[in-house]
Amino acid sequence: MDKKFSTDGLRSFYNSRTEKKYYVKSPTAEDIRGADWEYSKIYTKSLVAGITTSAEMTDILTRRGIIGPEFEQRSNELSFELSNKISALEDAASSEEKASLAYEVSKARDILFQWTQRLNQPMSNTCEQISDDARLEFLTSRLIVDENGVAIWSDYDKYLHEKEQSLAQQAKFEVMLYLQGLDSDFLDKTPEAVAMRELEAEASLNLARELSEITTEEVVEEAPVVEKKSKK
Repeated sequence: MDKKFSTDGLRSFYNSRTEKKYYVKSPTAEDIRGADWEYSKIYTKSLVAGITTSAEMTDILTRRGIIGPEFEQRSNELSFELSNKISALEDAASSEEKASLAYEVSKARDILFQWTQRLNQPMSNTCEQISDDARLEFLTSRLIVDENGVAIWSDYDKYLHEKEQSLAQQAKFEVMLYLQGLDSDFLDKTPEAVAMRELEAEASLNLARELSEITTEEVVEEAPVVEKKSKK
């Protein structure tokens, strides 16, 4: 008798379009070899097609002044500024201060992200990045299973021609986070996101208390006055 597939400890996600739950299983040695082969194949094709390598793209960006000492200095400054704001947020005492700092941290993080995109965006079009993306897609086609442990895609080609793109893209995103050791809700665990949830919970609690007090006062005001009869 075949052993029943266990989903315990497996990463899972729900797709709203298919209305089904999926799981990410651990890659086998064969999965890794297949992914590495896909990487090498796409890298060679990209190189032959004339797509720049990471080293070549770095040289181009440096010559144009897009990256260099000034870029690194500004990146360090923005990272330091973000770190300081996070520290201030963690030490915030009042709700007003916490709300203000949470917004500042979120804004500082976005500014740092936009700055690093000056490098990340061009590098995403290099031979290495395109090949790495193909490697990720191959692993995605092999690691996603249903509750019974059955692979969603029988082979890599089936994944590439998946009609339900919301599932294909979500699966790829989940596998990427899985390989990087990140949770699906990692963005919800940033200091500013945690602070905003705490403020929302506090506001909800205060609102509930106010409504409770108002209701109590109305009940007391509307209650009929009962006069006690004196004993003869």
